[in-house]
Amino acid sequence: MENTNVKISRSAEKFIRENGIKDVTFNLFESDVSGCCVGIVKDIIPKYCAPSDAQGYRYFRVDDFYIFVSRKIKILGPLKLTTEGLLKKKLCLVGAIPPI
Repeated sequence: MENTNVKISRSAEKFIRENGIKDVTFNLFESDVSGCCVGIVKDIIPKYCAPSDAQGYRYFRVDDFYIFVSRKIKILGPLKLTTEGLLKKKLCLVGAIPPI
């Protein structure tokens, strides 16, 4: 378990409570965009359960809530769990980015 202090915003706390979430896993999503100058698009995607094999993840415990972050994701600084989206909310991880 990492010693990094992870903060949870009020909106994320409310989202977690309302949806009965116990664990969240942040994975790196890579998609090849053929015919585009971008090449490969990378994004961080939340999944609201623990991974089947936690070996490839860093994990953090906040109260009775576990946050798993893929080791492929680059952590820049203090982590904060918050929400994003207007119509369809989801959890997002501030302080981490996909690798370049």
